[in-house]
Formats: sequence, C-alpha cells, structure tokens
Amino acid sequence: MNKTQQNDRMRHLVTFAAVVALFVAAVVFISGGRSASAAPDANSPFVTAYAIPTANSEPTNIISLGTGQVWYTMQNANAIGKLVVAGNGQATHTKYNVPTANSAPYDLAYDGQYIWFTERQGNKIGRLNPANGQITEYPIPTANSEPLGIAVAPNGEVWFAQKNGDKMARFKPASGTFDEYSFTVAGAKPEDVATSSNDSIWFTAPGLKSVIRLLPNKPANQRFEQIPVLDFMQAPWIPGRIAVVDTFPEDNPWITAPTKDYVGRYAPGTLGYWRWYVLNNRNSGVEAIFLQRTGNQYKTWFAEPTANSAGMLISNKDKATAITLFETPLPGANPRPAGITADAGGTAWITAPGTNAILAWRAPYFNQGFLPVIVSR
Repeated sequence: MNKTQQNDRMRHLVTFAAVVALFVAAVVFISGGRSASAAPDANSPFVTAYAIPTANSEPTNIISLGTGQVWYTMQNANAIGKLVVAGNGQATHTKYNVPTANSAPYDLAYDGQYIWFTERQGNKIGRLNPANGQITEYPIPTANSEPLGIAVAPNGEVWFAQKNGDKMARFKPASGTFDEYSFTVAGAKPEDVATSSNDSIWFTAPGLKSVIRLLPNKPANQRFEQIPVLDFMQAPWIPGRIAVVDTFPEDNPWITAPTKDYVGRYAPGTLGYWRWYVLNNRNSGVEAIFLQRTGNQYKTWFAEPTANSAGMLISNKDKATAITLFETPLPGANPRPAGITADAGGTAWITAPGTNAILAWRAPYFNQGFLPVIVSR
C-alpha cells in the first residue's frame, strides 16, 4: 500500500478510546407489579434491568412507541411483549400470544397505528393492534421463507426479508396482497431491511457480503443497486443489521460489521463505499443498530452480544466526524444483547435474552467527569 492509499485509509477509519468510571448503584427489578431487589452492578451504573415474567422467553428485537413504553418479540414464548415503566419507576409487563403455535416471532415495526412482526418459523407476518391486543396473521406465499427483518415504508406498505426464500417481499395492507422480489443474483439471503422516504428499500445480503438498494417502482433492469460491504483494498465481509434516518436526502444507510467491530455509514462516491468507525471493544460481535438524527448530529446506538455491551456513537452529519463513542458493559453473567432502540426521552432499550430481561440505559449514560476520549489514526 503506497502513502496515498495509506492516507486514504486513515481518513476512512476512526478509532476511539473511552474511560469508564465505575461506581456502585442499586438496581431494582419490577415486573407486573412485583418488585425484587438485585445486587448492585458497579460495571453498569446507568443500566436498569427489568426481568421478564415468562421464563426463557428469548427476547429478540424491540421498538419504542413512546417514552417508557417498549414492545419486543419473545421467540421461545411465541409472543409479543410490552413493557411500560411509569415515572415512579413502576414497571408492568404484558404478554400477547401469537395464534400460530411455535411461530418464533422475530422482528417488529410500527406504522403509527399497528405493530407488524415477522414469524420466523410460522412463515407469516402478523399485525398487532396496541389498543386492544388483537393479532391478525397473513400467510406468506413462498413456503418456508424464514421471514426476518421487517420495516414499514412512509406510504404504509410493509417490507420484510425472506432469508430462506432468498427474496424481499412487500405486503400492501390496503389490498391484503404480497409482492415478492428476487435479486438478480441468487444467494443474497436477505436478513434485515430499512425503508426511506425516497422509495428506497435497503436490505442486507449476507450471502453476497453486500447491502442492496431496491427501487420497486423502477423497471426490472433498473430496480437493484448492489453495494459491497468492504473498505478500500480489503475483501468484502458480512453485514450485520441496517438502519436509515427517514429524511430525504439524508437517507444513506448505517450498518454494523460483526466480524470487524465496525459501525459504518454508506458513503457513495468514495473508494471504499463506507465510512467506518472502529469500536473500542474487540470481538464485540456488534449486531443490532438503531439510528436517530438530532439537528446536525447522528446518534447511533448498537448492541454487542459477544462483548455483552451496548454502545452509543455521536457523529457530525455533514463532515461525518465522530464526536463521542461510548460502550457500556451490561448487567448479568451473559446478557447477550440482541436488539436495541431508543425512545423520545433518550433512554436506550435493549433486549437481553441471556438474562431474560429488558435493559434500560439512561442518561447521562456515562460519568460526565470522565468524558470519552477520541483518538484518530
């Protein structure tokens, strides 16, 4: 690699070091009106764990419908869960059983009225009415498709990835009909999906080590754009999860790279396609991602199942420079965080299947006396 290439590489990667202040904090578990004390966790002073009453429920993905209210899938319990934490700290769990047995509800999304979810083993998508808990299911035309990630487009259409079916699918609630799209090359194995306001459907294609942009309203020969997941002069790697801020034209996707300990933003026109941010934790397995935009900044939340941690990256929207990176250990022997979201109040919510709990990571997130240090290379 010559000096010009090295300099380009330096501009692409940003590494960080963070100083974590440890102190003892009491953590209270409250579930369904019953409270139980837990041992203080000095490593996670800003994280509170809320134990799920259903044992071994395998909480997986999570969304927020308001401050202190989150909904999550429970694969082993074949249910959708709701956690509401009141201002006084009182927490209540509610369980909504999925009609199809052993359906393994996996991912979920909200359209402003209904919660939509995929049934990984049931080969259906479901619709839950938060007002009354009623669930309606819709069988997927492709058999054994293994639906995983799901997202709702601004026009209300529901998009989901079919890993085994090797397709992307659209469900139109108004007509109750499905459309399915196969990529031009077999073996994409779509897993996660994000939608944006310019009619772009972004999905991860681990089988091709790519992210693919689908424009369903284009002619068939102009419908797909394949973006390899790599850095300059490196071989491609498998993408993790994907997120988009739904504001045109700021709709370039962010992804995680589990095998690289990277979080990255698509940067069209650059040699490596992506602008990567290197995490502090090694072998983190960074997977789930949730994206927010406030003014001129992005706030990117992510979960690290191998490192049993969660993190927050704040970056400048225009210059793509990092401002803050912080990663916090999560309570429990092996929480294995699987999903992450954040509510309007700034609390990050994390599913912890290893400890059968929902975790709340609240401001100030880390000890303000020891601000994260950012080091460039």
